[in-house]
Amino acid sequence: MIFRTIFRWLWVVIAFGIAASVTLVVLFGMGIFWLGDEIRAGAEGDDFIWASAEIFAAIFFTAAVAPALTALPGVLAVIIGEVMRIRSSIYYMLAGGAALAVIPILARSAENASMPFSSYMSLFAASGFIGGFAYWALAGARA
Repeated sequence: MIFRTIFRWLWVVIAFGIAASVTLVVLFGMGIFWLGDEIRAGAEGDDFIWASAEIFAAIFFTAAVAPALTALPGVLAVIIGEVMRIRSSIYYMLAGGAALAVIPILARSAENASMPFSSYMSLFAASGFIGGFAYWALAGARA
């Protein structure tokens, strides 16, 4: 019984790591393409910027988003789901979306008030939905 619990929590940690990795890949992939399109739209006629928009987008998006990333909201959602034995995919998808959507809110401060809030919110929430579903598929369905 005790080994089963230990192995369960070990699998929860591994599944959370995999789901967090999936979430980050989706977040940075969507964010880089979104920002690349924005850069291209603002640089019409400049062939150098047009050709290297994804490179600039990767640098700028990573510099803007990486310092704000935290796993705490996601960890809290997983702990609540596991302790309460919630097996619903809807819970994990909504909890993942909410856990990531709250990060831009937490990162927004008086000195960073010019951050494009709604665009980041939708990117983070969509990535959180996918990460929540990935966690549910790996471990949440057997909570």
